[in-house]
Amino acid sequence: MANPLENVTGGVTNTAPNVLGNLVGGETVFVWKGNGYYQYVYAGAGVGTSIGFPSDYYDQNPGTGASIPGTVYDTSDGVYWTQPLVLKQGQGVYIQNPNTTITNTFVGTAVLQNTNTPVALPGGYALTLTGSTVPVGGNVTNISLPFVGGETVFIWKGNGYYQYVYAGAGVGTSIGFPSDYYDQNPGTGAAIPGTVYDTSDGVYWTQPLSVNVGQGFFVQNPNTSLNWTQNLVIP
Repeated sequence: MANPLENVTGGVTNTAPNVLGNLVGGETVFVWKGNGYYQYVYAGAGVGTSIGFPSDYYDQNPGTGASIPGTVYDTSDGVYWTQPLVLKQGQGVYIQNPNTTITNTFVGTAVLQNTNTPVALPGGYALTLTGSTVPVGGNVTNISLPFVGGETVFIWKGNGYYQYVYAGAGVGTSIGFPSDYYDQNPGTGAAIPGTVYDTSDGVYWTQPLSVNVGQGFFVQNPNTSLNWTQNLVIP
């Protein structure tokens, strides 16, 4: 998922209690750190803060290569409480929920409009877990991804990823196919539904790639670094 709103409460912007207000306890938030995840486990409202620690999240992997910086050790309980988790706009995260189904309602005090604050998409095949900085979904053209060609979008399908590769502006649509994205894994368990086979080029062109409001996704960028800027204009 990805936070599409700005929530400023008590002078602090986009802290997890405000962005993920419907969690009940036991959930893990996976935050991408470039080569793996920090794992923040939510203990429950007030479990850590009520006894003087900086948040109600603790580190699932203290003392490892995935340990979260700035944790505070709780000698009484033997856990490492984390600093407040902030989920800024344009940042995607995973939520692992051991409880019954939860519907998270994003609540914000503002929508970013006419901004020039870009989301960085590093190059050199770097993976970035990201999402729209504004509450807009649908065809990815609506969210102004700055792709030039060769980028891959990884869409979580519940047990793996659909991999959409961007061929370039007009590469598929100019020859009559439904989009300019093709399937990286046709004929496998990760094949994207609804692809159309291009007999001339031997590729499977996908249907237009769409994302939901609040949906996160990975981008792999083989080119030089890109900046993704969105400007939401509300009349």
